[in-house]
Amino acid sequence: MKPVKPYVHAAIVVIVILLGGCDNVGWGGANVAIVPPPQKATALPEGAAEAGVEPLPSSPILYYVVRTADGAFLTPVGAISGDSLTPIRSAGDAKTFGGRFIAEFMRQGAEFTLFAGGRRAGTFLVETAELPTTPTCPLLPTAKGSLEMSSNVAETEFLALARSDAPSVQARTGRPALLPRIRIVAPILAERMIRKRGAELPGNWMGAMEQLTAIPISGQPNAAFTATFLVGDTLGPGMDNDGYSLFFIGVPTANQTGYDSVYVNYRNYAETGKAAPRVIDFLDWTRDDSPEILMQVFGVSDSWFEAVGKDASGNWRRIFRDRCEEGGRSLKAPAVADSAAPDTAAGR
Repeated sequence: MKPVKPYVHAAIVVIVILLGGCDNVGWGGANVAIVPPPQKATALPEGAAEAGVEPLPSSPILYYVVRTADGAFLTPVGAISGDSLTPIRSAGDAKTFGGRFIAEFMRQGAEFTLFAGGRRAGTFLVETAELPTTPTCPLLPTAKGSLEMSSNVAETEFLALARSDAPSVQARTGRPALLPRIRIVAPILAERMIRKRGAELPGNWMGAMEQLTAIPISGQPNAAFTATFLVGDTLGPGMDNDGYSLFFIGVPTANQTGYDSVYVNYRNYAETGKAAPRVIDFLDWTRDDSPEILMQVFGVSDSWFEAVGKDASGNWRRIFRDRCEEGGRSLKAPAVADSAAPDTAAGR
């Protein structure tokens, strides 16, 4: 299933089924929504496990939330497993699995804690949830709900966990600053990476630099950053399998005068097919004192989730990829981190 994009909401069809009533009470000039408590999931009949009923995820689940003019929508991403995420897939009857998933995790009244920029941003309250009516892969439900936001939250995209699974992080205080020197350093690092791989350099570096995002690093006064460069492509669905993408993470050097690349992912579309990564947000959902990064990756006619984070050895790597290959065609898997030695650029 394609992740919901704030600028392409029509790509996802949500059939809203009213599950229960909701009364609004006026009180002292404020509107208070009285929602019935979440219904408990129906227990499986005795012996159901032996009959082949698929188990639901037993670890916390990461969700993606987007708010649009039509409302707020929540989609499951993956189950948190150690230092990585596990795809949520059904090996049997996907509709039955999806219905049980809704009953257990996305029933009416269920609450999810929202995060933006690594900090709490509010709450998502489920009103309705339903599986897509058209064939999609993976076949996972989408919930529509209401938002209770912290003050001064302008974001339209969030990461979310069930209220009981949400990490105890401080209230939202703003994203780390994207220092002006990063805009100078990023193209310098990118040029060195592209030359190493024998690819054609961009004719316009500013035009090729599609996205820069500041990422906090524990114990560091200055933020790290992610950068996405595209040649012969745009950051969205469509186009074709020509061109390439370059995504990398730069962290401050020990003396804080420059930046090293600690993760590099170059994708030659002729080999991998189109794969243009867009950072959605970051959050330390594994609670290892280092943020993980969730991305939406665009193909020619599809999109999927990927995530990057540190492994148990402290190395940055891809920790999640959930894509249904088009038409059963298996695309060559891109390198997770294709440079053994870091590229370094001064930050002045």
